[in-house]
Order: sequence, then C-alpha cells, then structure tokens
Amino acid sequence: MSRKSTYRGRRARGGALQIVAVAVLAILLVAGAVVLLTMDPSDYPAQPTATPSPSPSTSPSPSPSPSPSPSPSASPSPSVAPSPSNEPGSYTETKFATWHDYDYSLDESEAVDLSYFSDAAFIGDSLTDGLLIYSSLNTTSAANLSHQGLNVLTALTEEHFTRDGRSVTAVEALGMGDYSKVYLMLGVNELGWYNDQRFYNCYADLVDAVKEQVPDAEIYIQTLLPVTAEKSSSHDYFTNEKIVVYNDLIAKLAQEKGVHLLDTHVSVMDQETGVLPAEASSDGIHLKRGYYEKWLDYLKVHTVPAD
Repeated sequence: MSRKSTYRGRRARGGALQIVAVAVLAILLVAGAVVLLTMDPSDYPAQPTATPSPSPSTSPSPSPSPSPSPSPSASPSPSVAPSPSNEPGSYTETKFATWHDYDYSLDESEAVDLSYFSDAAFIGDSLTDGLLIYSSLNTTSAANLSHQGLNVLTALTEEHFTRDGRSVTAVEALGMGDYSKVYLMLGVNELGWYNDQRFYNCYADLVDAVKEQVPDAEIYIQTLLPVTAEKSSSHDYFTNEKIVVYNDLIAKLAQEKGVHLLDTHVSVMDQETGVLPAEASSDGIHLKRGYYEKWLDYLKVHTVPAD
C-alpha cells in the first residue's frame, strides 16, 4: 500500500471519531437540559447569600437633662447705703476707691493744746489703746476706756474695766466719770461680720447709751483708719474696700444721731494711694508711734468750740 493511501485512511478514521465525539457531547447536553427542565425549583442547590453587614446602630444622643434651677440662696441683709447729697451721711467721691470725703465731717479748726483732752474719754479697741499709750495723750488725764477686741456690741455687754472695786462695761465706766468729751472709734473687729445692718444697729444702740450716760458731753465718732495695701490684698475682710463701706455707715449714723463726725481716716492715709503706708505699721493695721501722733494732730485741729 502506498504512503498516500495510508494517510487517507487515517484521516477518514480521525474524522469519524470527531463526529462521534460531537454526537456524544450533544447527547449529554440534551440529557442535562431535560434533567434541569424536569427538576422542581426547590431541588436547586441553595446559593450562598451574602450576610449583610449590620449597619452600625446610631446611638441616640442623650437628651440633656435640664439643669435644676438653683435654689435661691438667702440674700444678706443689704448694707445701709449712704444717702444722697443734702441727706444724712452724704459724701463726695474722691480719686480713691478707699476713701470718701464726707460732707458732714467737722471742718478744720484752730489747733487746741493737750489740755483739751484732759476731761475726754476714749472708747475703742486696740487701735485706740495704742493712741492713748504711744501718742502725747499719755501725758494727759484722758480716760482710756479701750480694750483689745472691743466692738460696738461688747462695749455695752462685756465688763473689762474696774470702778469702785467692781467690774463694769465701757459705757458703765463712762457714766461713773466726769467727762465733757467722748471719742468713739469702733468697727475694725466687726469687719468680718456678715451683716452690715447689724453693725449699724449695734453702733446706734451704743451711741444712744453714751448719750444717756453723759448727756451734756460733746460726742465725736471717728471713721476707721485704712490698712496697708498688702494687708488689704491678703485678707478676706481686713480690706480697704470693706473699711470704706463701714465708714459710709458711720458717717450716716453720726448725722442721724446728731454727733460730730471726724474723718480720721485721712489723718494717716497716703495722699497718693489712699491706703495706710507700709512704713506706718508692722502688721498692716496697728500704727507705729509716729502715725499715732499724726492721728492726734488731726484730733487737735478738728474740735467744736467750747461753750
């Protein structure tokens, strides 16, 4: 057999096999289609479904709870405000927040000598005690009815003095002497009091008691002295701002009660700052000897004429 005949025979067999393969594939496809058409849909294999990612739940913003309305705190009794000009206690504003120029205070007068104070009584606290001890008043017979810590209430109630062998209050001691002038300076120990009206009322009671004990005496009520800037800025109530509040009350009281107002505050005040100079005191409140003398010098030129 020739090579050409052999090649033709192989080609014919190859073609037959291809035909058979195509026929088998066609049969398989037809069979598969028949199976699919005859299956119940529920028999189809379940396709995996993508589990949806849970959407982040938005936490509701908390509703702001209403703030409770603050319970009204008890308001302190109001301070007695100085009256307008031409009324008791009137004053003129100055360049200092720590001092007012009181219209009712005594004007400057001709200086008196120390003998003027020989029949005077001084009621006060440790500041007044220092005045009687460290100034030239210690050469007079002026009565020292002052006591450390004395205030407008205890001057009437506490027995710090001895007369005729018994203990008496400052006001009782006053009534047991023969005085034509009375000098009052109280209020520093009361600066920590919560109620300014109480200070005013107690001082009014004291002035009434003094007038009852010595009805013919000239009564001088003095404004409080300033403290140093350092003391004022470092303490809760020993402040120059609080002192000017009390001095306004003292000025009002003086005119209401018909007694003489002495603005002794200015006698030791720094004329540039309105406060007590640092060199005037070792503790910011009590004076050194030279400044007690300045205080006395002010008293000498602020008096009422003798009858």
